[in-house]
Amino acid sequence: MSIPPAPPAPEPQPPAARTRPGSVTTAVWLQILLALFLIAQSVAGILYGADAQAAAEDELAAQGHAMSDLPQGTTFESTGATAYAPIGIAVLIIVLALLNGAGKRPARVITWVVQPIVLVCGGFIAVSQLFIAQFLEAGIEAEGGLDGLDVQALVDAVAGAYPAWTDIASYGALALATLGSIAVIILLAVPSANAYFRKEEPQTFIPGAPPV
Repeated sequence: MSIPPAPPAPEPQPPAARTRPGSVTTAVWLQILLALFLIAQSVAGILYGADAQAAAEDELAAQGHAMSDLPQGTTFESTGATAYAPIGIAVLIIVLALLNGAGKRPARVITWVVQPIVLVCGGFIAVSQLFIAQFLEAGIEAEGGLDGLDVQALVDAVAGAYPAWTDIASYGALALATLGSIAVIILLAVPSANAYFRKEEPQTFIPGAPPV
């Protein structure tokens, strides 16, 4: 009498795919939009920085002054790290956004480090851009002042060298770097995000045990 072979052991069921919650999706899109606006802002500086510098020099000459009369190091042209650092930051933010979307826990931790830095830097840039004329005038006064220099006209000449879309890029980047960063930090910390990033325990298959 032959003994029938034992039935094959059932294969362990793969874990169900996690559904990304809306909180994480929103945070990811906020990060991607911030990166795109940072890139657009940098491209504007690279393309039109020389024009802005020329406009500043022309305005100063019209007022009887020169760039050398301004505080040392003053420039209206984006070069070197000033021009390309935001692009590098944007690339980092895009990588973090994609990894956050995939539920990678280290990416969320790094985001919680990076976004507050972006928030502080964005706030500083916002203040410096809103009050650029006042900061420039204060620097000039600290070095003895310049008689007859219309600082606001100089700032307006520099701004006029850029096309209108650069204002959208600048204010969009500032809004996403400040308010957007706060939103990203909060969205990645809500309960639905915590559940999405929680490490799944591997299922252990025990022959003969009833399915769970």
